Amino acid sequence: CDDTSSGASFRWCDGVLLKAIKQGDWVLLDELNLASQSVLEGLNSCLDHRASVYIPELGETFDCPPTFRVFAAQNPLAQGGGRK
Repeated sequence: CDDTSSGASFRWCDGVLLKAIKQGDWVLLDELNLASQSVLEGLNSCLDHRASVYIPELGETFDCPPTFRVFAAQNPLAQGGGRK
C-alpha cells in the first residue's frame, strides 16, 4: 500500500488476513494463543457458519471463499512463556 501524497491522511491497506480472504488463499496464524481477546473474537465469524468478516473501518463484510483456509499454531506453554 503505497502513499504518494504529501499531506497527512488516512489510507486503508489490507492486511494479510483480509488479502487471504479476498484471494481465497491459506493463512497461518502463528502463536495464536498470544492474540488478544478482541482478535480471537474477530476471527469467530471467519471460522463459524457465517464464513465472513466485517471490517468496521470500511463498513463492509467480506465473505470467505471455499478455498480460504486458516491454520493456527502455538508454542507449548513451557516454551515461549505466554502473554506478558
